[in-house]
Amino acid sequence: MKPMPPHHGWFRPAPPPKWRPSHHWRPFRSILGIALGTTINLSINALVNNGYTVSAYDNNTIFVNNVPMLNMMWPEALMFYNNRGGLCGSRFMYPTSYYDMSRYNSTYASLVSAYGAPVSVQNVSGGMEATWWGSGNQFIRLSFASQYDGYGSPGYVTTLSFGN
Repeated sequence: MKPMPPHHGWFRPAPPPKWRPSHHWRPFRSILGIALGTTINLSINALVNNGYTVSAYDNNTIFVNNVPMLNMMWPEALMFYNNRGGLCGSRFMYPTSYYDMSRYNSTYASLVSAYGAPVSVQNVSGGMEATWWGSGNQFIRLSFASQYDGYGSPGYVTTLSFGN
């Protein structure tokens, strides 16, 4: 398997100025069974005890391999922790060495079914990005873009992010 693209830190996108939460929004309270706000130490223990493969961690990120999300397997996931030490977001990544939007398209369809149409859709370098915003500062972002992997080889990555 090719290495994943370089890890970029956590950031929360800003919703459009006049945006209001959709009636379709179903707030999420956990990611991979870990409640938002849970500390990194408790998260690592819970992930390992629930059969997830934690490949690495630092003070604000846990790296997990081969995780299910939206009825699909994702080779790599990152769990992000805020400056108060609580879980605040995640990123699930699915890389390919060639242009293939099938993962993006199936994930997009699943999210539209659950949350309605995205608040914003835009073209990005080599692909697309869609973002849903909800109550409680929650958001979901799905993107497909060209990106270099950890060895500097070109490829494409579908990225699914949840956070608040």
